[in-house]
Amino acid sequence: MITRRKKTRKYGNSGRHRRRQLAGINPARSRSARNHPSVRRRTRQHNDIKDSSMRGAGSSSPPELESLVLKGEREAQPGNYIPLSFMGTAAAVVIASNERATLNSVVEELIRLPLQEIIVVLNGCSDGSFSALEHHPRLIKLSFPERLGHDVGRALGAAMTTCDSVLFVDGDLPVAAEDLAPFLLAIEQGSDVALNDITPFLPSFMKQDAVTYSKMFLNMTLGRRDLLANSLTAVPHALSRKALNTLGHISLIVPPKAHALALLHGLTVTAPHSVNVVKKNRIRSTNTGPTNAVAGLIKGDHIEALAEVMKACGTRLNFTRLTRGELAKVRNGR
Repeated sequence: MITRRKKTRKYGNSGRHRRRQLAGINPARSRSARNHPSVRRRTRQHNDIKDSSMRGAGSSSPPELESLVLKGEREAQPGNYIPLSFMGTAAAVVIASNERATLNSVVEELIRLPLQEIIVVLNGCSDGSFSALEHHPRLIKLSFPERLGHDVGRALGAAMTTCDSVLFVDGDLPVAAEDLAPFLLAIEQGSDVALNDITPFLPSFMKQDAVTYSKMFLNMTLGRRDLLANSLTAVPHALSRKALNTLGHISLIVPPKAHALALLHGLTVTAPHSVNVVKKNRIRSTNTGPTNAVAGLIKGDHIEALAEVMKACGTRLNFTRLTRGELAKVRNGR
């Protein structure tokens, strides 16, 4: 009897192997490719973003947030696009005033995020910032030849978008997309206001300036000592559609006032991530020195915010007023 030798297959799953061959994929090479440093790095980036999206969410997070989808993976270059999947829509507002040197870098980081709209407000630019953005067709550009004011552009940009969450950045401060994503994720997970936690970058209390003291005092009067010096004054930060509808985009012209109103209305205010804008902030003649114009403007804005708090909480700002006798007892430890 003649027995035929049984043919052995090089690969265990001939059907899958055949499909992969037809697709031009070598199984042996694909296995080694998975161990390539660039692929491992991209996997780590995906896991890092997933971990940041779930931090603090607990088991109550909706299933949509538990798996992050790489939108447009085929079109994106490896390592460039941030793999985020939002239940709602997201937009970014960029405020620029003669920021030609850094504006493109800011926009390039925003393009790495799944944003439906990117609005650039050119506030009194005379350095060619408008033409510098011509190669970005996705942008919505609002150009105002005359400077409108320090924070007016923020309100105008907010009025132009109808997205569910809006990220605010400055045109003079490029921030990596990896550092911008946590603010949008915080809004996706239920925050109404996601602040930049600048606390780690501040000096000791005795060396802090009057602007920092003003921020801390405002938060203290509103019962949010935990926010320390974090405020809508600092970028980047993000707002939900609920916050924008509650506050009104006009209130963003005075960021500390908008911050106070958000807390007075019971909105959810968090500080999910830290970006060092203290060190990286562009040095100008108007923001340096103990009596610079920007510091004076911010302190004045906080006075306006405190006036708003007084309307709701009284002139004592929620602080208990003691009689002279009661005060003496406290001092004497009785």
